[in-house]
Amino acid sequence: MPALHSSPRMVGRHAELAALLEAFDDGVAGAPRTVVVRGEAGVGKTRLVQEFLALVTADPLGARTAPGEAPVVAFGQCVDLGPIGAPFGPIRRVLRDLHAAVGTDALRDAAGSAAAIASLAALVPGIGDEPTESDEPAGQFAEAIEVLLEQLSRRRHVVVVLEDLQWADAATMALLKTLASTLRGRRLTIVATYRSDDIDRFHPLRPVLAELDRTRSVVRVEVTPLSPDEVAEQVAQLAGGVDPRVVEALAERSGGIPFLVEELVDLGDRALPDTLRELVLARYARLGADAQQVVRTMAAGGVHVDDDVLAAVASLDERAFDLAVREAIDTRVIAADGAGYVFRHALTREAVESEILPSERVRVHRRYAEHLRDHRGDSPDDASAVAEHWLAARDLPAAFDATVAALQQSRSRFSPATSAKLAERLAELWDQVPDAETRAGTSLPALHLAAAQAWHDLGDPERSLRSANEGLAVCPDDPLMRAGLLRQRFVETFNLEHHGRQEDLDEAVSLLEGLDDPRARILLSRVLTNMAIDEHGAQAAEHAARAIALAEEAGDDAALAVALTVEAWRISGDEDDQLGALVPLERAVTLKLDPSLRAYAGSALTGLLLQVGRFDQAVVVGTQHYGDVARAGIERGSGASIAHSLAFALFATGQPDAALRYVQRARRLMTPVDGASVVRLVASHLAWDDRASERDDLLTTERGRIDEYRRLYPEKGEWWAIEHAEAALTLHGGDAQTDAAAEVLAGAEADAGTRGTRRYALVTAALLMLAPGRRNDPAVRARIGAALEGWPDNALARLMERFVRAVLADADAEPAAGRVEAWRGIVDELADGGMPVWYLQTARCRLAWALIDAGERDEAAALLTAIAAEAPALGVARVGRWATELATRARLATSGNGAEAGAGIVATLTPRELQVLELIAEGLTNPQIGQRLFISPKTASVHVSAILAKIGAANRAEAAALYAAAASASASA
Repeated sequence: MPALHSSPRMVGRHAELAALLEAFDDGVAGAPRTVVVRGEAGVGKTRLVQEFLALVTADPLGARTAPGEAPVVAFGQCVDLGPIGAPFGPIRRVLRDLHAAVGTDALRDAAGSAAAIASLAALVPGIGDEPTESDEPAGQFAEAIEVLLEQLSRRRHVVVVLEDLQWADAATMALLKTLASTLRGRRLTIVATYRSDDIDRFHPLRPVLAELDRTRSVVRVEVTPLSPDEVAEQVAQLAGGVDPRVVEALAERSGGIPFLVEELVDLGDRALPDTLRELVLARYARLGADAQQVVRTMAAGGVHVDDDVLAAVASLDERAFDLAVREAIDTRVIAADGAGYVFRHALTREAVESEILPSERVRVHRRYAEHLRDHRGDSPDDASAVAEHWLAARDLPAAFDATVAALQQSRSRFSPATSAKLAERLAELWDQVPDAETRAGTSLPALHLAAAQAWHDLGDPERSLRSANEGLAVCPDDPLMRAGLLRQRFVETFNLEHHGRQEDLDEAVSLLEGLDDPRARILLSRVLTNMAIDEHGAQAAEHAARAIALAEEAGDDAALAVALTVEAWRISGDEDDQLGALVPLERAVTLKLDPSLRAYAGSALTGLLLQVGRFDQAVVVGTQHYGDVARAGIERGSGASIAHSLAFALFATGQPDAALRYVQRARRLMTPVDGASVVRLVASHLAWDDRASERDDLLTTERGRIDEYRRLYPEKGEWWAIEHAEAALTLHGGDAQTDAAAEVLAGAEADAGTRGTRRYALVTAALLMLAPGRRNDPAVRARIGAALEGWPDNALARLMERFVRAVLADADAEPAAGRVEAWRGIVDELADGGMPVWYLQTARCRLAWALIDAGERDEAAALLTAIAAEAPALGVARVGRWATELATRARLATSGNGAEAGAGIVATLTPRELQVLELIAEGLTNPQIGQRLFISPKTASVHVSAILAKIGAANRAEAAALYAAAASASASA
């Protein structure tokens, strides 16, 4: 990033610089920040970023970085290559800066997988292995870059600067959006600048900026023109002793734009130009003829041009070229920048470009196109540049051919954003080029279908639908292509409106039937899977079976895997045969599939294993498939759902530490809104692990994300209701009229949502509303009994029904012997899985309660001691506390004597709660406790009530006795 300014010291910008430094400090602390710097051309955005970098890289006192850990700075300049641009154009420079800073070994280590290294090697020569034969393709570029930055920023603070976003290609904009919204807990600071006066309502950057505005980790900095006093300060630095009246005129004429102030001061005694354009061109106008020609040639190539390219295109001999470049540098029109040259300001480049005559423009752009084609045609940046230069040279056939090459480059780099735009460019040029189909190697409808599929991959159903419709408008004769477009239109209409055009699928089937072409059979298989998903009953079964048969006949494992997965979903809808749904999925994951499709089937298998209660098996399968996607370099694209399911399976099997690791991965990989489902999973874990305050803090922090998630996915509401209700559970049950209880019981009774969640809702409702030894609402009892009717005939459903009926027996105070038998059978069966570990531990606690009622106090004491000891390590500390409470209430000697039981329950309190309990034991009133702890009497009252409930004390005297017993036990120990 060359220094392009003349003023020795930046003027003003204190608040803007402070915002950048604060974002940097957040990054040092592990809170990534993206700073978007906006301002009009010439206002000083680049100077501000340079001053910021100078401060954070120097940092002589180590105030902002850990000792010996200076930040790694990487710089990327977006280049104006037209509306499409080369995929990841500025990111190439960023990656090379990182490579230079950390070395090959560190870069390869951060990339993580062989697939990611293979992907990055195309942008960073020298880091890849020698080519080897492998069935595994390279990973996706976007994901490889994200993983690299994420891993590097675990070890070092990484600062990435992206200049001139108004020229960024689509792939770079998509990457910036992802990095700004998904990375957490890393030392990363991104600074991106753009010219606000270039962004109209049609500019492709505008929706990206809108999305960034909704991201909390994004900081916005607006650079505004200098005030008259600040202009005076800048002028004093550039030329001391200037008449104040002249300074005032400079401030007015420049509009406070620092670049224009420098240009005006540079004029000295020369006449003031009549227009802004003439002012910007003033330095250029003082150059000799050769220097002007070189600068004009450079302007046609962009803000930055490599030395070898400029020398080849400028058509001067070597000595004349060197002299011309030196003159342009000395006059401060351009500056040296690495292996090339950069305009001192983009405004200068734009003004000089306007000086090029039409005939000269055609010649210069043609020379650029020919040189880049002949010498750098394999470069992804230059492939797009060649197409743009041919367009500027008005050679449409050559531009068309170059765009075809650029499209091939973008597809090889898994850049759907760039691919879609290049496909649309070819469609735009199609009728203006002879033999377009021969040149493109494809048809116009196929181009539209390719664009539609690329927009689909980008999650933009509206643009995908538009491309599909455009393809259908020009595809009257090709039945195979028309069927593909019809299917695409169905998919996108379904995504937009939650119901597709059935007539599209019907027409696609009629077009494909009878075609003697393997491609037709494969496509027909895919169409039939769409129909099977959208249907029920015998017709869905028929379509799914035929889809499988067609894929087998065509020998296409990809289509077969999709058909088998759909068949598994169809079977799983029949709850009497859920285990049968595992069979097609277990076959699907054994097929020869690309990593993404294998992850698709593996994710479905992991999820179904959770659905049927096979949590141990889900851990094994989920771990295997997550490892596969990580090795394939597609973790971000395909790993989120697997990580989420795997985390639940690990929580359910009592492995909370491992589960939390995958929770963090899932949250990192998901979009901010979809990450709310991970928040719900963590909140549920914190509730069962008796960390209520942490759960409350989490839900408060994530409230906005949760609300947006529930708005977008109302069908997911049942799980939120269950999480809310589980958090309200206590040993003795809750108030039957609480909102949580009412909501979760309504969910258990409703037809909406999945039957699996309704069963868990009913279990939770029973535990919440029906408790032994308390008066239960008969109406609630009847509602739960009614909800049990008509449950499916499968092992998991029968087990859950037995669980609920055992709760009903407790609530009805049935004979203790029968309750002991019922709970003992449930505990034995749950020991082999079927329901999550928190239900197993709850069942053990209920068994102990029944044993107490049956007079089997020694067995109850031993069981409660085991629960209290084992539950915390399993992530269900709350049930461990329940066990201690129950033992204390029943006066059981769970750990040798009653004093130790009291010590056990008191030990579950937080340090603050222990303070309050000690003051209760001293006999203080609530106002006195509040005065002693500097809290209000009301807050003290809340603490006291919570503590009495938590330790199972009926009153303050009993609480004091428990505290004394705990203190005695502690002293004896």
